[in-house]
Parts: sequence; C-alpha cells; structure tokens
Amino acid sequence: MKKIHISILFVLLLLSANTVNAQKREHLIGVRAAYNISGLDTRPDISAVSVKTYGNYSFVYTFYHDLWKTINLFGFQAAISKSEQGFTIGETTTRYEVITIPVVSQFHMDFWKMRLLINAGGFGGYRYKKSVSDVSGFDENDYKVDYGFIVGGGLAFVLRPFELHLEGNYQYSLSYLHSPKKFSETEHFFTYPKQVLISATLYFHL
Repeated sequence: MKKIHISILFVLLLLSANTVNAQKREHLIGVRAAYNISGLDTRPDISAVSVKTYGNYSFVYTFYHDLWKTINLFGFQAAISKSEQGFTIGETTTRYEVITIPVVSQFHMDFWKMRLLINAGGFGGYRYKKSVSDVSGFDENDYKVDYGFIVGGGLAFVLRPFELHLEGNYQYSLSYLHSPKKFSETEHFFTYPKQVLISATLYFHL
C-alpha cells in the first residue's frame, strides 16, 4: 500500500511540474548530422560485420504540444534524411545511399534548460545507390523501397532561440534488401538492414 501511495505521489509531482510549462506549443526547425553504425540482420545468420559512416544528414521539423492543456510531454517530429548504410561479409563490403523520411513521437520531460527525450516511430525510405566493393548498380532481385521502426532517446539543451539535441536512435528495417530467392530457389535468405545513429541536431525556434 505504501508503494502505491509513493507511485501516486510521483505521478502527481510529474504532472504538476509540467503544468507550469503547459499550454505551450513550440515549433522548431533544424539540421542534423549523424554517425551511423549500420549492419545487417540475416536469416540464416551469416555474421555480417557493421560499417561505420559519417555522411548522414537531415533537415528536421519538431512540434511540441500539450495534452488537454495540462500535460506538456508530447511532441511530433518529421525529417528528410540522406544516409550512408552498409555491411561487410567476408572480404566484400556492400554500401547503400538512402533517402529516408522518419516520423516519430518525441516525448519530452523539461527541466531547467534541458529536456529528456524518448523517441518512438517509423520511417519510409528509398535506396537510390548501391555499390558492392568497387562495382555499382542494382539488379532485378534488389529491393529499393525501405521501411521500418525507430526507437531511441537523448538530451536537449535549450538555449533560445537555439536548441541542441544529442540523441541515439536504433533503426530497424522490416523490408528486405533483396528477394529471399536471390541466391537460391530452395534455400531462402532473409536480409534486414539495421542502424544505430548517434546524432547532433541544431534547432532554431520559430
């Protein structure tokens, strides 16, 4: 019973702390640069090695809003991103350049001049360039359309009219890189790209 009372008290304190900043609507636009540790999840597992890339940039819009004019915890974020992804199997490295549109709910808890961020959402994308070692080009078995989910979080530093976000996000594709029958009609090979993105975003408050 004591634990229940403590939990209720914590929730009430959380709500009261955010009521002070409630009825706020904030619009932010910014640019993002990210360090990408990308890899490949396969069935069956062939132990693909991750590739690290720096050429990952985004134009980002974020909207923070309250709920019922009392709880200032919610946000919406959308972006247009260009990323470099890849993986290594044996001596062969495969790289992709991808245009992605991520859309996430960004929950935030504000304190002092900072925000604690929690992200959850999805993305759609298009793989427009491929290179296998030194050979470029897709074949008829490759899939260019990409989609999946995103989870992550980070910290924001509010320095009006600017705001700096430092985040780590995990991005997992639910679309295959290519047909499971690309290498064999009888033994299917499933491929799911994945990335860990460590990013910094500089925003301007509108």
